Amino acid sequence: MSQSETIVGLGARTDYLAQVPNVDPSRLGLTPEEDRLFLAVGRAARIDEVIQKSGMAEPRAIAVLLSLRAKGAVVPARVQKPSAVAVDAAMSEEVDLTPERKKEILDLERALDKLNAFELLGLMPGATAEQARQAYYAASRRYHPDRYYGKNLGSFKYRIDKIFKKLTDAYNTLSDDERRAEYLKKHPELAPPPPPPPSAPAPGPALDPARLSERRARMARHPYLAKTTRVTELVSRARAHIQRGEPGMALTDLHLALQLDPDNKDIQLLQAEARRKNDALRAAAEMEKGAEAEAVGDVSTAMARYRAAASIDTSNARAAFKAAQLMQQLGDRSKDLRTFAQRAVDLDPKHVDAKVLLGMVLLDADLKKLAKRQFEEALQLKPDHAEAKKQLKKLRWPF
Repeated sequence: MSQSETIVGLGARTDYLAQVPNVDPSRLGLTPEEDRLFLAVGRAARIDEVIQKSGMAEPRAIAVLLSLRAKGAVVPARVQKPSAVAVDAAMSEEVDLTPERKKEILDLERALDKLNAFELLGLMPGATAEQARQAYYAASRRYHPDRYYGKNLGSFKYRIDKIFKKLTDAYNTLSDDERRAEYLKKHPELAPPPPPPPSAPAPGPALDPARLSERRARMARHPYLAKTTRVTELVSRARAHIQRGEPGMALTDLHLALQLDPDNKDIQLLQAEARRKNDALRAAAEMEKGAEAEAVGDVSTAMARYRAAASIDTSNARAAFKAAQLMQQLGDRSKDLRTFAQRAVDLDPKHVDAKVLLGMVLLDADLKKLAKRQFEEALQLKPDHAEAKKQLKKLRWPF
């Protein structure tokens, strides 16, 4: 095998492999062979050197490395040749990140276990839940994994995932009253000090405007406290659109908000509400156009409009009924006919004409027992319904 030959699933023999950062090999169920090569890979090692030092036949060593890759223990890594000065192997990894960004990620990863929940979000102890939310939104814009979609991250992908999980845990702790109280109970040094008695003046330095201004400026430069008002603005604007009966415009704002904060359940629920209201408005507009077309005798256009309304708003019983009614009238026997007729009855079980219509559709499908039940239920609701009586009589006395 030549030095440049590619090993499918690993890369060229001269390419590098690296251990997945902070992976726990004891949880991966590694075999003794896998464990030996996992240790040989270390932070970064060339594939051919690992194979040579493995003491195994080359095909076996390759198979073990592929198994480690499949178990998520190692990943391919492109590493520049080290200079005369020793450098962090991760800083030499060729990925789609600037050196400054790599250093920021590595520094934060090393500090994760030393930072408290407030510090992780760049907050002072005692910060409010709202401040935690704003800080989390800002941090998400730098560390949410979706931000790096399609980029070559190498081992930095796992570092970013770890950082984002820690940020999310910190936010969940500080934004929930019970979890915050429990956290502060375990870390009393982070609890805000009790307010001084009214008669006792606060210490001079704490109220010094220059120091307060300097502290605010310093925190504003914190990498996780960039402006985070965008999501709040979008959601507030969406709520205003919904209140004004403009759910379509609200959906646009909520779509943008979810791009910034895709895991926000509150935004997702608000989006679902806006979508329901928007669908109802669109369906109502189609129903109005259908009624106008039906009034001037344009049954084909009316049917198309009613079908559109029923497809947009699946909770609109009248749209389903009118769509099925005109489809039957025009001889449209597609599967949508029975779907709409059945939906009209399901949504409005006391609609007599809908039951009779469903009975006719079932009768055309030669489902006589089901059709008979619909006619009987229609007559229970309206004993003098002529069409239901007529069809039921035909079913009972076919000659």
